[in-house]
Amino acid sequence: MTGLIYIGGYGRSGSTLLESLLSARPDILACGEVVSCLRDRIDRGCTCGKARQDCDVWGPFYTTPSGPRDLNHAALTLALLDRASGQFDLVVDSSKTAWGSLSAPFTLRRALSEQFHLIHVVRDPRGVCWSNAGGTKKRGGVVKLFTLRHLRTALGWWVANLACELFRWLHPARYRRLRYEDFTRSPAEALETLFAGLPHEHTSDRTPTGGNRHQLYGNQTRYKGFAPDKVREDVRWKMQMSSGQRALVAALTWPLRLRYGY
Repeated sequence: MTGLIYIGGYGRSGSTLLESLLSARPDILACGEVVSCLRDRIDRGCTCGKARQDCDVWGPFYTTPSGPRDLNHAALTLALLDRASGQFDLVVDSSKTAWGSLSAPFTLRRALSEQFHLIHVVRDPRGVCWSNAGGTKKRGGVVKLFTLRHLRTALGWWVANLACELFRWLHPARYRRLRYEDFTRSPAEALETLFAGLPHEHTSDRTPTGGNRHQLYGNQTRYKGFAPDKVREDVRWKMQMSSGQRALVAALTWPLRLRYGY
């Protein structure tokens, strides 16, 4: 049976980059943020180079006017697993565990049992808040940071990571945590550790022919190919985020931030 890797955590924590790196294994099918397919979103094309209705993976789900919105998140992910059976050993859903997807790992774990694997990605919340607020914007030569956006992001960071922590407490054998800073500094080592922890070997009789990256939604970096030796940590927030903003986010995310070594 095809297994599922679910990437949990909050956005702007490197989930798209991690998914692309995981797809270096040809028996892993990367599907991007599956939950976004349930929303009315513009078709910006699949990472395979085709429009979603022409994609080998997503095309069958877009043959009706409503598309996959007739399904819920779990049902759509399970349908993807069914289609991938026999060609891929693992499917990646990088929907994370922010608002709207908090219960997804628990629902899918019940359906898939030991074929479900949660990878919890975490990143320094100061970097997450800076990135989620669009970095910095200049008006009249003055750099303005969006405090309200930071407040909302800090709350979302708490909720998304606590959902993963609850899953870890309930299902420790199906859980792995990975820090953004660690896998961007040593991606090859991080991948080796992750692959060693997955009880799946490449057993498919057929080699994937249409590519194994079919990400419809997610960060725009999904359109780029990432070789491990080209991965770099984004540390711009350390130079461009004001000390006051950093202190505010640090206070809002304590003590969970300390649990992750930040």
